[in-house]
Amino acid sequence: MGIGALNLDLFYEVEDLEALGLRRGREVERDFQKMLELLRLNGRKVGESAGGSAANTVFALSRLGFEVGFCGKVGEDEEGEKVLKGMEGVDLSRVKREGKTGLCLVIIDKERDRALIVQPNTNDTLSFSDLDLSYISRFKLLHLSSFVGDTPLKAQLSLIKELPSRVQISLDPGELYAKRGIEALLGILKRSWIVFLTEEELELLTGKKLEEGAKELFKVGVQWVICKRGRKGAIAFGMKGNYVLEAEPLKEVVDNTGAGDVFNAGFLAGVLLGKTVEDCLKLGHRLALKSLKGFGRSSYPSKEDLCL
Repeated sequence: MGIGALNLDLFYEVEDLEALGLRRGREVERDFQKMLELLRLNGRKVGESAGGSAANTVFALSRLGFEVGFCGKVGEDEEGEKVLKGMEGVDLSRVKREGKTGLCLVIIDKERDRALIVQPNTNDTLSFSDLDLSYISRFKLLHLSSFVGDTPLKAQLSLIKELPSRVQISLDPGELYAKRGIEALLGILKRSWIVFLTEEELELLTGKKLEEGAKELFKVGVQWVICKRGRKGAIAFGMKGNYVLEAEPLKEVVDNTGAGDVFNAGFLAGVLLGKTVEDCLKLGHRLALKSLKGFGRSSYPSKEDLCL
């Protein structure tokens, strides 16, 4: 089960991100419409896909054969239709339609690095009243990701207070939530069994690096901190020990957008299948590598990939 932004991702290729004033690997704040106009003049549109961090993870879990649902909002527009179509296999009965669909510019340079610019639109209107507590409580696991605005975060915090303790929580705060700091996310972190983040996000969230940052999260109740390190692999920080996964060489990268979300899905799939932490890391990494071979969700793994 997932709660997070539902976006239509628009993919553009450019020569150099920095020439556009963008930072590689970051979600940046820019005037969305001005950047879109700039990309139409100086870039090349190469595709579009349904997106959003928790949405990507939940969709990937669906493709892996798990029963999943989603709570969120899309607009009453053509973009909303595309997003819903891109979530095939996910129970969308609790997705509400209102206003304009959220958009995300995914800007990729010749080195295959990317920057993100989000126009949240109706995502930022998600409130506690939009969430079906009894429906969400049916699931073993709830995976949360970030929103731009305050209203959806307040909805997530209110939900956590009401959610039965039997529902386990995983969180991928992304840069948007990480830069808010531990105090702003405390209500979620206290209930989070697993937190997925990058090295940069861990430092943003805690003010400390790697293991010291993980210890700060353990103090508030997190059980596992899964640090995604891209080309360097991943580390699972646990209260009783750590596990390090060295990365396989990257042979082909078309688009790395959502690779971390697929990693989350692989790790959570391993958890649901009763695998060890080491095997969960390996599965997450292997499935993320597959996702790098196409734009958006075009190369997401399927149930057969669990058997390899």
